[in-house]
This record gives sequence, structure tokens and C-alpha cells, in this order.
Amino acid sequence: MVNTRTDADLSAAIQNALQALLPQIRKEIRKEFRTGFGSSNAGGNPTPVTIHTWLERFNKQKPHSFEKATV
Repeated sequence: MVNTRTDADLSAAIQNALQALLPQIRKEIRKEFRTGFGSSNAGGNPTPVTIHTWLERFNKQKPHSFEKATV
């Protein structure tokens, strides 16, 4: 049996932890954008990803495996 009730103390603790972590998460995201994280481009700006690149990546992931999730 699944417990669907929420524990107010647990919910409050999670909310407080997330609020405390948000500034650091934002800082890390901004840093990654500024430095071009994962890019080999020396200018610091990542090479733009086109729809063709996304489609190639998706096709490599065997899209037929997603059929089970939609049935």
C-alpha cells in the first residue's frame, strides 16, 4: 500500500533545503553559461545546436524504445 499522505514537517524541511540551495544552483548555471561549459569553442560561447543535431542524437538513442512508454 502506498502512503499518499504528506508529512508537514518533511515537506517544510524539503522546502527550506531547496530555498537554501537555490542561490548556489543559480550561480552554477550562470557560471556554466558564461564559460561555455562543455564547449570546445575557444571564444567561450558554445556552438549553437541545430534541430538536425538534436534529431541525430535522438535517432542514436533508439527511439523505438520509447514506444513502450506510450502504449
